[in-house]
Amino acid sequence: MHDLPQALTNGPQQPLGAGGVTAHVCGTALHMFDTFAREKIYGQDLDQPLTQDEQDRKVLALLGQRYIPPGIPSRDAHEETQAAACRRRLVEAVEQTLHSLDTEGGRTPTVLGADGTPREREAAFRAHVRAERPVVSVCFTGSLRRWLSTGDPQATSIAVTTYIPGRPLYAAQVTAATALLSDCSGSWRLTLKDGWLAMTGEPAVAEEDPNYIVLPHSMTDSASRMRRHYPEPLFPYDTSSAVAQAVLGGKVPVAFHLTEPVLNSAIIPVATGHGMIVLFLDSGEVLEKPWDASRYMFKAVTGEQSFGDFIIARDLWAARRIRRILTAEAHAAEDLDPLAVPDDLDDDFGFDLNDA
Repeated sequence: MHDLPQALTNGPQQPLGAGGVTAHVCGTALHMFDTFAREKIYGQDLDQPLTQDEQDRKVLALLGQRYIPPGIPSRDAHEETQAAACRRRLVEAVEQTLHSLDTEGGRTPTVLGADGTPREREAAFRAHVRAERPVVSVCFTGSLRRWLSTGDPQATSIAVTTYIPGRPLYAAQVTAATALLSDCSGSWRLTLKDGWLAMTGEPAVAEEDPNYIVLPHSMTDSASRMRRHYPEPLFPYDTSSAVAQAVLGGKVPVAFHLTEPVLNSAIIPVATGHGMIVLFLDSGEVLEKPWDASRYMFKAVTGEQSFGDFIIARDLWAARRIRRILTAEAHAAEDLDPLAVPDDLDDDFGFDLNDA
């Protein structure tokens, strides 16, 4: 494990706060991604000690079936099981890491991420915050199965949100190759090769390439229209991963992100910490500083407000430009929809425009 930046610790031999906890989570998650990648090629290390849960699951698996049953449905179920097992292994590795740390308050943070739906985990996280109990959320965005099967670097990532009583929220985004962490005082990048690097609060690459934009994969059908404005739009399966790699770590100047559960949206404070502007599509509200994003995230976590679709851009003009384009595209789509205009006979035939 790489040594933590001094700014993320409370000093030598001192208990770790939210920054140190989040950094350790990032390091563990990044190492687990590397482990999964190696296991795809070489298989699982037989000398690697297993947790009790892993031992129990191996015994149960051997009792139930000794081989992968033939047939597409069975193979599909097997791949889903493999992805779920990797997800659980990563969360358990994070739990083991945190149990070995000396943290503020003397209480090991609860780790959420292996069980339940995003909404259930959000409710559990909110309950811990209201009770002032330390908690860490480890949420997979995109598709871990797709990454395991294809190696697509923009197929999945992990949103990390950490709450330690008396401290602001910490957020991080972990891809298969890089972890990005941000708080109100700074931003950092972690790779297995270089360790932790303090960033300047600006994108890693100063230049930008106006040909590109990151858009959700669900907007692929709009590619031909978007090329009038951005010749080479990108439609990744995991928008957060693409933002971390192509926007914060590359030359892409702007990205559009559809709304997700709040604990899946760690990319918002991470982006502002790396010099980006976040603009919410519906309200037009702008977050420019890390402390604004941290405050907004905290209110969303506690249920005071909700997230909508948002834009991440290098400057305000770029954000407003894509907002105008997206608004115009939405209006154009309504004009092209033959069912968008009500008809006198709709009520007679029980047709509801809102359900179309």
